[in-house]
Amino acid sequence: MCEDSCIENSFTIEEFQKDDPRLKEFLEISEEENQPSFYAPIQLLPGADELEIEDVGLWIQFHLTTDDFNHLQSLGLKGKLRAIGYGASGNAPYRARTLIVAQHQITESVDLPQPDDCEVIYYQVGDEWRKFPADAPTLKKRFRLSIDRANKNRTNMWAEAYFGSNAGGGGGAFNW
Repeated sequence: MCEDSCIENSFTIEEFQKDDPRLKEFLEISEEENQPSFYAPIQLLPGADELEIEDVGLWIQFHLTTDDFNHLQSLGLKGKLRAIGYGASGNAPYRARTLIVAQHQITESVDLPQPDDCEVIYYQVGDEWRKFPADAPTLKKRFRLSIDRANKNRTNMWAEAYFGSNAGGGGGAFNW
């Protein structure tokens, strides 16, 4: 009937036992990599004026604080900050906190290490990403920023659940 043009698909269903070594990566997550964490993507609309928050109501709704603003201001950023959203893993109080501040669309995928029991700001300067504080400890797991395949003016962000996993969360973070 199909002769040479048919493709055959098949799959196998396996039953896993509780002690199966293949489940180790899911069951043995280190305490450090399982720490409760918070992250917020923030869009910076560059300008010559002093730094300001575009919509204070959204800033507060997305659990951003006056301290967050003061830290960003201390970096010498100018223009308007647009709160995009936030994500969290685990429950508050969060041991790790990350602000990711983008000024324009990226040219290629970017991996930013997640902080280890501290607060970190990643901010874009040209095509470079800087970390503040520069010596903040980080984990192997990461945040990945990538260009959306269906919309080149959209940056997606994914937060890895633990190093090397396909698990995590995220979605569209920035529209340019």
